[in-house]
Amino acid sequence: MTLVMPKKTKLGAPEPFHLINRIPIRDNGEPLVDLRGRREARFLNLAPGCLPFVRESVLARLIRAQARLPWYVHIQISTALRTLDMQSRMYWSNFNRIQSEHPQWPLSAVRRACNKFFAPPDAKAPPGHCTGGAVDVALVDLTGRPLDVTSPFLRWDAAYTFVDGLTPEAHANRKMLYEAMTGAGFSNCRDEWWHYSYGDSAWAVRTGNPIACYGLIPPPASYSHVPKRPARPPRKPAAYLRPGRWRRRKR
Repeated sequence: MTLVMPKKTKLGAPEPFHLINRIPIRDNGEPLVDLRGRREARFLNLAPGCLPFVRESVLARLIRAQARLPWYVHIQISTALRTLDMQSRMYWSNFNRIQSEHPQWPLSAVRRACNKFFAPPDAKAPPGHCTGGAVDVALVDLTGRPLDVTSPFLRWDAAYTFVDGLTPEAHANRKMLYEAMTGAGFSNCRDEWWHYSYGDSAWAVRTGNPIACYGLIPPPASYSHVPKRPARPPRKPAAYLRPGRWRRRKR
């Protein structure tokens, strides 16, 4: 007799694509805002390479989430808006990678594997990041150092928001992020601890809303990304004059 172990129920709200694609979209016309030029967003940490545009209500919720955190912890945004072209390049490069690693798989299986972590750009519902309603976030300290939310796992092994086996520190930090973001009105993709959204089709499915208030939106005409930080030259000690000579630092 073969014992069949019961399948563990996943926490968090499911968001199958067949339900996401059924959600009607009534875009409310809310504009995008540039996080770099907003004084109220000065406590948000923008990662290099981020396209720093979100809808107005998303910014309001990010500020609300930041206010729920200790003063010495900041939200870091690694991904905000994506163009549909950016999403397509990312999706199909991963699709081709999975297909090359598993040539025996049918296309449907490759699609399912790719869709687990990448929203398809050719689906009826636009990917959340392409609506200005989704953000990928983490926590950093005052120096910009990331707080641990993954130990002892690496990369995708740590992706599930409610994964078992985190260290006490990682669990506490992940819980802090989750409670701050959901308490501010975001919903979480349970397969990606870093992904939160408001107003897009996936948010509507997770929260039971009958419509999505954000649809596909292009970036501003002259958009730009957060530049990568140049490498800092090594700093000399403050008291250094030349070899063999030092001076007392003024107090």
